[in-house]
Amino acid sequence: MVAYAPAAVAAPKSYTAAQVAKHSTAASCWSIVGKSVYDLTKFIPLHPGGQAMIKSLCGKNGTAAFTGKHSGQATPATTLAKYRIGALKKYRIGALKA
Repeated sequence: MVAYAPAAVAAPKSYTAAQVAKHSTAASCWSIVGKSVYDLTKFIPLHPGGQAMIKSLCGKNGTAAFTGKHSGQATPATTLAKYRIGALKKYRIGALKA
């Protein structure tokens, strides 16, 4: 008799700010907005406000820029959500960073 185990559920991905910083070019553009990490690489040519705005956020925390332009607007928030790749990993003071 073969026992079947339930399929493993993948753990949610989480990234450090240092990992995000390594994706600081238009060829690999990650940004932090709030408590999430987004891969905006494919969105660069699609941004209605122009490519330069998104490129300026590559590898950085873009929370202030996003909320400054789009706070409370449903369409930008919905669009951004499509590019979410994980959560921003937080560390306790004194913890080792990965």
